[in-house]
Amino acid sequence: AVKPADPADAKASEAVIQEAGCVWFPNSAYKTAQAIKDFRTEDLPLIVFANWRGFSGGQRDMFDEVLKYGSLIVDAFVAYEQPVFVFIPPHAEIRGGAWVVLDASINAAVMEMYAASGSARGGVLEANGAASVKYRKRDLLLTMHRLDHELMALDAQHNETDDDAQQAKIQALIEKREQVLLPVYEQIAVQFCELHDTPGRMKSVGVIEREVDWKNARSFFYWRLRRKLAEFDLRKKIIEASSVVQNSTSMTPLEASAQIKEWFVGSSGLSADLWDDDKCTLQWMGQHHVELEDHIKLLRKASVSEGVVRALSAGPEAGRLGAAGIVDGLAKVSQSMSAEEKEELKAALIAALQ
Repeated sequence: AVKPADPADAKASEAVIQEAGCVWFPNSAYKTAQAIKDFRTEDLPLIVFANWRGFSGGQRDMFDEVLKYGSLIVDAFVAYEQPVFVFIPPHAEIRGGAWVVLDASINAAVMEMYAASGSARGGVLEANGAASVKYRKRDLLLTMHRLDHELMALDAQHNETDDDAQQAKIQALIEKREQVLLPVYEQIAVQFCELHDTPGRMKSVGVIEREVDWKNARSFFYWRLRRKLAEFDLRKKIIEASSVVQNSTSMTPLEASAQIKEWFVGSSGLSADLWDDDKCTLQWMGQHHVELEDHIKLLRKASVSEGVVRALSAGPEAGRLGAAGIVDGLAKVSQSMSAEEKEELKAALIAALQ
């Protein structure tokens, strides 16, 4: 990064600041947050090809408010309403603070995380750092004595002899063997820690939706986005239908998606296993458009009914006021109704009261 000279200061000069790649600095974090906000303003879906090792933690960066600009990325994701896909490409990784601001749980209603099969990595600590914390030299020595046959034999000889000179000689051989094995076991410890950052492990603990082969990534995200756009449109209609009455309890986006899944599974010939098949789900939405609209109408009717019940069962005085309000509302609406519509409403009320 280049910091230009201050034209008002004769002693100022241009400064070139070295910034590491794949690391968020205050300026780049702010640009990222602003870009996400701009996409949200345009109401566009977003896909993030993630390859960051975290945020810069130097004293100058802390002074330049790197934490504040990092939190702006989280705020931008929280406010997002269109589908967001976070994808870790091959040979890429997410580490440290980058994992915190890209975690799909920030806005689970719209965010999903995926990783390329094989070489993608993700975790708060890198493998070397995790090994130095979780697998210290003491633990490595214990592992050596548990697995290495030569050390096991030397330990047995050391315990069997009572001669101090012989014990000192055996102890020297043990220490020499430990020094020979230590570099090898340190590499094994790093590889062991790296196994916890693989896509398979990320999938098993639930932080990614699935592994995606790089050669099939374009096709996968094409169908996934089409399905999500259709699902989000239907979900929006469900939320509006469930909150048609003021102060009524509306569905959350996740509850609306669960409702769509319930309708999907309830269709003939479909099962819960097919819900993750984007092509099948998208085809079902297109073929059952009329039925879905009927379901939404029933939700709207149930929401109105719930509002009326709540108004009439809020207590004796509130119930009387609620009943009077409902009657007054019906009277106002009837003024704009035709004679035929009035007769239908009257017949429906009589039938319901009987």
